[in-house]
Amino acid sequence: METNGSSGGDFPGVRKDDPPPGLTGGLLSLVGSLGRYMESLGALAGEEAREAGALALRLGAMLFAALFFAAFGYVLLVISAAFLIAAIFHISWIWILPGFVLIHALLAFLCANHVRTHWRTPLFPATKGEISRDLDALRGGRRP
Repeated sequence: METNGSSGGDFPGVRKDDPPPGLTGGLLSLVGSLGRYMESLGALAGEEAREAGALALRLGAMLFAALFFAAFGYVLLVISAAFLIAAIFHISWIWILPGFVLIHALLAFLCANHVRTHWRTPLFPATKGEISRDLDALRGGRRP
């Protein structure tokens, strides 16, 4: 059988790589385009999920650090109160412990403030922007 320079079997002059002509070709092209679009949205969502996971891990670590420093500051405050009672009996190095209490209270405040400020940041700005642009494009296409 002679192909007359074409490599697609049923349609003369059409190569095998080309989509079939007509409605079938248009539908296959549409399905392929939708598949590629969904794949790219899935990849973007995966990337955003990794970023959100890293942010949640960092915020969790900072929250743990804030709770640790607050608890450690409380222990030092109790020890400081115990040594303050001992100061009544003229113990001179008592002022070191309240200094430690202030340092740990400051660290706990800084960690808690960091968590509070970063807790409200949007997690998926790229995905939200992409979907908004797609919806705007679709709405713009329907208008005359």
